[in-house]
Amino acid sequence: MLYEKPLMEDIDVDHWRNMQSLLLESAKGKRRIIAIHENGKIVKFVHSDRVEIQKVTDCVDNPAVFARQVYEANPGKADFVMVLERHAVDQYFAEVQDSWKAEEDLDEYVHRMFAKLDDYPDGIVTYPQKARETLGLQWRFGAAYEDVKAVVENLLPVESSLILGIFNNGKLWGTLVLVIDENKRIADITTADPTELTGSGSWEDASKELVQWVNRKFLPCSLGLFTDLEGARTFIAEKDKLGALRKLRGERRLLVEPAPEVLKKIL
Repeated sequence: MLYEKPLMEDIDVDHWRNMQSLLLESAKGKRRIIAIHENGKIVKFVHSDRVEIQKVTDCVDNPAVFARQVYEANPGKADFVMVLERHAVDQYFAEVQDSWKAEEDLDEYVHRMFAKLDDYPDGIVTYPQKARETLGLQWRFGAAYEDVKAVVENLLPVESSLILGIFNNGKLWGTLVLVIDENKRIADITTADPTELTGSGSWEDASKELVQWVNRKFLPCSLGLFTDLEGARTFIAEKDKLGALRKLRGERRLLVEPAPEVLKKIL
């Protein structure tokens, strides 16, 4: 789904930062307590902000229990606790790196990298959520990877573009442009360039201008999705994605234009 070397250029910093805050969540930005041990003996115990914390015990007999106890012993001080067994971490990264194939889609490799964490339930542990849902850069779209991949493969035609536009208080807040190649892989990732847009008229007018801009700059736009910031957050939170789209459209807070015929029919 994602080309192994996607092109990323001409990205507007504000749009990119805003879309990241909406769609992605980084463990790096979270307050965390980190415990590293070797066969149960703690060799490092530290808070990411270097604040004073309670250790609970000097050894790790059960990593999951230890992580929970540390989290509960330091209320309000951390978003999560991470407990790592040094040898397990070394083995995990060796396996992940050895599995990389230069020709495979980038998302396949990243998905496998996170799924591999489940193979180390005692060696790489986080609390309150498990490691696979906590570490790295998490995609907060409210849908499984397989579902997102199916949408790309089934809805979007080859050699076309998609644009997602988010408005806040009537002003363009963030955009995301994806270009689909002849193999239905995402080959280009960027944002709209606000300096090349007039942004005049209603948000619906601005959305139409965005589609015209995409058509000038990239492959023909096959799908344009435009809504307000609160609508986007509602969509992400809802499990029934189709129902959420229909509701937003009924409230005249969503514009889907253009849209593949199959999507028009179900909406």
